[in-house]
Amino acid sequence: MRAVWNIHLATFFFFLAYGLTVPVLPLYLKAHGVGTAWVGWVVALMPLAGLLLRPFGGWAADGWSRKKPGLIGLGLGALAGLLYMGPLVSVMAGRFLQGAAMALFAPSSLALTSDLVPESLIGRVMGTRNLILGIGVMSGTALGGFMVDLYSFTAVWLLVLLLQFVWIPIYWYGVPETLQEPSRRPWWVNFGSVFANRLILAPTLANTGFAAVFATLQTFYPLVLTEAGYRAAWVGAFLAFYSMVSVVFRVPGGYLSDRLEAGQVALAGFVSATLGLFLLWFMPLPPQAFAAGFFMGAGAGLYLPANIVAVTRAARPELRGSAFSLFTASWDLGGLIGPPVGSVVAAGLGLGAIFPVIASGALMTVVTYVLMRRSAAHRV
Repeated sequence: MRAVWNIHLATFFFFLAYGLTVPVLPLYLKAHGVGTAWVGWVVALMPLAGLLLRPFGGWAADGWSRKKPGLIGLGLGALAGLLYMGPLVSVMAGRFLQGAAMALFAPSSLALTSDLVPESLIGRVMGTRNLILGIGVMSGTALGGFMVDLYSFTAVWLLVLLLQFVWIPIYWYGVPETLQEPSRRPWWVNFGSVFANRLILAPTLANTGFAAVFATLQTFYPLVLTEAGYRAAWVGAFLAFYSMVSVVFRVPGGYLSDRLEAGQVALAGFVSATLGLFLLWFMPLPPQAFAAGFFMGAGAGLYLPANIVAVTRAARPELRGSAFSLFTASWDLGGLIGPPVGSVVAAGLGLGAIFPVIASGALMTVVTYVLMRRSAAHRV
């Protein structure tokens, strides 16, 4: 299990670095004179890169190495931090590279973990992974806002660089290679196999919908608060709060997914998150907004590990890299859809119009998920 904990810790630092950028990047772009209508497009460069490179990341994890794509992802993430310190064009390149890093690190580390853990414990281990991941994002979002207020944007970007760079040698020596028989099939054949499996497709599409919703919220909620007179520390505090609640629920979510049907656990999470988004529509400002953040965080804490468990159980072992690549591409696709749509809505109707859009999007996602699961049950 030492190797699993090495992967967990690498995941923590990788997502801590990502979390630092969540509340800071929209403010940094605004400080550079980027208009509200364009902020979402720049933020979407990360999921765009991830979406384009996920097929390669999945093929690499199944056909080349479980370990090396994760190492390359850490290196690209560190380089992104360096580029964030440059002019606007460099910032855009850094955002794109951060997406490439995610496309390589996420499926590789998930496939490694699933190879190293007995299936009877996969829910608890993935719940722990999601707990650690959530602590990383939560810590980053809180720390990023305070660092901007106390120091500067440059201090944030330097930390993004260092957090990932220093872990590369530890990951290299502390994590074994688990791919014994590399797949010789083309990537599109592997992807076709996992895409045809509705037990993989249902959580993937649902994750896409909620990724779009939360990416839109993370992009524009900082602007809502600053427009209302709140400092950057309030932005980080709110994002960190619902991340903290999510973290608290992730281990129970993984445990329940071992004991119960993972799809039902995920559905409970989707409903809770949707309730929170509707509450945020009616109570958008602190401190009342923290009540909405509780339900949002609790929902995410349940559905994130439950979805991963569902994909693990539905995928054949030799296709886990491709299955996780497809599943994690849902984060990229959601992030690519949400912020640009939010830019159009905010520019045309104002920032306040973001709230009914994301609440309605979450509700439609829940309905689609239920219908897809019923369809899969009828096919079986």
